[in-house]
Amino acid sequence: MRLPRIESGAFKQNIGKINHIIKNERYGEIIAIEQIPISPRISENAIVLRDGIKILVSQRKKIAMPEEVSGVLSFDSEGKLFWDQHVLINEFRSRVVQIGLEKIAGEIAATWHDIFSFKAEKKNSSGEITDFGFRPPQLGALHAIGSHWSLYHSAGTLVMPTGTGKTETMLATMVAYNPGKILVVVPSRALRAQTFEKFLTLGLLRKLGNIGFDSLNPIVGVVTSIPKSDEDLTIFDKCNVIIASMGALNEDIHFPSSKKIASKVDALIIDEAHHIAAPTWTAFKEFFQEKKVLQFTATPYRRDGKLVDGKVLYEYALQQAQVDGYFKKINFYPVHQIDDLLSDSDIANEAVQILKQDLTAELDHILMARCADTTRAGKVVEIYRQLAPELNPVLVHSVEKGSEASLRKIFSRESRIVVCVNMLGEGFDLPQLKIAAVHDIHKSLAILLQFTGRFTRTSASKIGEASIVANIARAEVSLALERLYSEDADWNILLSEMSSQAARSHAELMKFLNESKQLEGGQDGVDAQEISHHLLKPTFNTMIYECEKFEPKRFHEGVPDNMSVQRVWLNDESKTIYFVTRVDFPLKWTRSKTIRDTEWHLFVIHYDQERKLIYFSSTEKTNFYDKMVSAVGATRQIREEQIFRTLGRINRLIFQNIGVKKNGRRNLRFAMYVGGDVVQALALTEKTGSSKSNLSGTGWENGAPVTIGCSAKGRVWARDPGSIPELIQWCENVGDKLLDESIDPSKIIDNVLIPEEVEILPAIRTLSIDWPMELLRKSQERVNIYDSHGKDFTLSLIDIDVAAMRKSVNEIVFTLSYNQESVWATFVLTVGGKDGFLVGEQGGDKLKIKMGRKDLFLSEYFSNYPPLIRYIDLSELDGNLLIKPQNPREFELPEQIFEPWDWRGVDISKESLWKEGNIRNDSIQWRVSQAYIAAGYEIVFDDDAAGESADLVCLREEADFIRLALVHCKFTKGKEPGERVNDVVEVCSQAIRSTKWKWKFKDLCTHILGRETRLASAIRQSRFLTGNANLVNRVSQVSRFKEIKLEIIIVQPGISKANISPDQKIVLAASHSFLQETVGIELQIICSD
Repeated sequence: MRLPRIESGAFKQNIGKINHIIKNERYGEIIAIEQIPISPRISENAIVLRDGIKILVSQRKKIAMPEEVSGVLSFDSEGKLFWDQHVLINEFRSRVVQIGLEKIAGEIAATWHDIFSFKAEKKNSSGEITDFGFRPPQLGALHAIGSHWSLYHSAGTLVMPTGTGKTETMLATMVAYNPGKILVVVPSRALRAQTFEKFLTLGLLRKLGNIGFDSLNPIVGVVTSIPKSDEDLTIFDKCNVIIASMGALNEDIHFPSSKKIASKVDALIIDEAHHIAAPTWTAFKEFFQEKKVLQFTATPYRRDGKLVDGKVLYEYALQQAQVDGYFKKINFYPVHQIDDLLSDSDIANEAVQILKQDLTAELDHILMARCADTTRAGKVVEIYRQLAPELNPVLVHSVEKGSEASLRKIFSRESRIVVCVNMLGEGFDLPQLKIAAVHDIHKSLAILLQFTGRFTRTSASKIGEASIVANIARAEVSLALERLYSEDADWNILLSEMSSQAARSHAELMKFLNESKQLEGGQDGVDAQEISHHLLKPTFNTMIYECEKFEPKRFHEGVPDNMSVQRVWLNDESKTIYFVTRVDFPLKWTRSKTIRDTEWHLFVIHYDQERKLIYFSSTEKTNFYDKMVSAVGATRQIREEQIFRTLGRINRLIFQNIGVKKNGRRNLRFAMYVGGDVVQALALTEKTGSSKSNLSGTGWENGAPVTIGCSAKGRVWARDPGSIPELIQWCENVGDKLLDESIDPSKIIDNVLIPEEVEILPAIRTLSIDWPMELLRKSQERVNIYDSHGKDFTLSLIDIDVAAMRKSVNEIVFTLSYNQESVWATFVLTVGGKDGFLVGEQGGDKLKIKMGRKDLFLSEYFSNYPPLIRYIDLSELDGNLLIKPQNPREFELPEQIFEPWDWRGVDISKESLWKEGNIRNDSIQWRVSQAYIAAGYEIVFDDDAAGESADLVCLREEADFIRLALVHCKFTKGKEPGERVNDVVEVCSQAIRSTKWKWKFKDLCTHILGRETRLASAIRQSRFLTGNANLVNRVSQVSRFKEIKLEIIIVQPGISKANISPDQKIVLAASHSFLQETVGIELQIICSD
């Protein structure tokens, strides 16, 4: 029969309790049953075991235990056996009275000397366990701890994925190394209770054969409330180990306890150490600097994204955990729901469907839904109760009174769905929790995935693969996935995304990192994890050298004496060596030899075999490393005039600053010019005795906006950081231009845009108005405009238009509107005056703009960042800066961009296909939409409204790219093709403004889905003429690994190919040139004959 464990019974303390398991649960063989008198007239049954022990079984309360029996068993309310009395309990409590718990704890610890066996688990060729023992990660971690403690008392970190046996490793540490009194800190109440139970029984150590069955268990205390007095702290004196949650160790405002706690324990073990980010916890740990400190974690990244401090003693890779059978592949099921009100329902529906499928397959699975706070959890659990009442969803969180009862329902399978906040976290031992519904990302995604993906050997039930459900339409989920991949390449293998793909750039990065091999020779002064090559993100800068033979491993010959190389990686495939260095500088304000100012730098040296060039990139830009680059094979450096070829092939280049060097005396004069002063600077560079020192600016290259800078000394740079493969690609693009002899540096400046301060408006026809570039660079769904009632509107739903040009008073009147009928607000941009320009409100609602946490009146924002006005000669007005080409040129209008259509059956005075609740089959838009549907476009979306991306958005997935056609339609008031130039200006303005969607494709998809969602309650059922939201979601995901090919089409039956007027031609030619110079495409014009 199964004999329950023999417990001492709880010793209540002021801030918790103490318990001791005198003897673990065991099985005994019954050989006889006897009648034993318990009073002169009453006898009870007693069982006799093979070892001679007699045990009385009775339901009677408070009976006197006969001398011939060892104990009395009784039944609790659930019918389970427990010891009502036992001689060992009596003996233990008697000894507590005699010598106290503290002395008994010391005696128990003394018995652990040399009892631990470092026995390893053995498996046969089929992977089946043939002999129990410690797993490879447990033995590896245990030996690493012993090695570390033989030399240091500093904090050490052990990275062990969830399910690889962290708790047993802690237990083994206590028994094998016997470090003294231990404090174990855990992040949650649920994990505290579970860890307390594990230490009471020494977990699986006996079953695995690492200790004998007669080994003594520790005396274990648990702290459940904050200490407020010295008396409260006596619990630490009486135990071998104390378990506490982080919250229970917070200091009472009147009783600073941390230092006193540290003085009472010999070792600190922190479980799930990635939670330790708060300043209070950092301060608590400071008191344990002279103690042995171990930090166990499933990920080395804290919740705030930083690395857990302390030297990494041992790290067991996720991929190795899968190879060794401790971790299963995870199936990721993304839902895409932009509407937050529907997001929870969609996630729950998908998760419940997966759970029901698993249960049908006879898998013992439980669904865990995670929420950010108790309010959210309360709403979400109701969704599950409506969806699957038969699965009895329960709510569990730290302030829920019935949480313990709910957990019992989960363990008994009375319930199969649990909604929690932060309670069923890492370390919680229920491997059947195999489906995770992520309603809110509020912790490390890596931890959640490990928690559901683990495969534990202790489970006898049938367990299948794990499943994760999350809404990838939410930005925080996508960001969490990107961060997940960047932190550990193993997730590429372990996380199987259902209908989702990793980004192209990420796949390239992973390939590069996997091909990179770490070289010997780095210093050991810093933990390898802290400078992992997975975390490197260089800034884009380089110096370029000619080279015939690349010898990367010789770089160390040029490393300065005061610089130490910490880590080195070599990628033979791409011919790239990169390394991290450290320099310690003495401080001027102290003579101490130990306090130093430390600088860390990243160096990347890449050899371009095709062009015979070396690119030398470094975050350390104050010195030149000629000796280092010479050591790897560099010869002549490319510099002076040739370096300015970097500015070639950049359209609409405008300089932010120009450095001019004047010669003529022993000392060189240097001046930096910015903004409108670049005109003066360019004039100086054309004079004898002056030369360009450095140039930096912005423009368009390969259809995308770029920043670029270059110095006559040979350095080239860009603004944004990126991955090393992206840096290499950028460098090779620079190298290609440097060797292109068709690029004449002296001619580049002829084509730049020159900013000039003006006090009067130019006498040129306006082509378009657009939001400031500072806004266009942001996601338009994250910029909100608020009206005076506090209602918010995303930028993508608002139209900005020129209402009037008052050139006599140098004013431009522009309006904002959020539907096609009404003007929302009117503003006036005035050029001139003491501030150069001013934007003021003229009428309408008093609007505010909000970006992130900042909000201010829109007129105030426009006075700092004015709208951009474009003219038909492609000059631009930015406030009072008129930006125009240094050498204006004639625009050409190729004949092939015109496509005449037969407009019979179409009323060319009707533009929109939907008006006043009806589809107009004779409109221009309807005719065009049907043509694109017939051409095989899977999505044709009517976006005609204020804030439109285009009248029609058409999408078609090709084998290697996604074709995006943005169609802008314009009706004419005349029935026949005419010469209405204003109509042409309006439609060309829309075409130019839509170029931004090429590099903001995901924003475009979000805009389409948002527009469709907002229509749902209106009369019209859908804006999709073909396709649906699911197809948009798919294309959005596919865009992560397929190029977007943009087409911009204007449809204007009022334009006649044969009789186009000169004014129309000027506008169209300017628009065509703008598209070619920026996004690198031709304007397409659908017109009349």
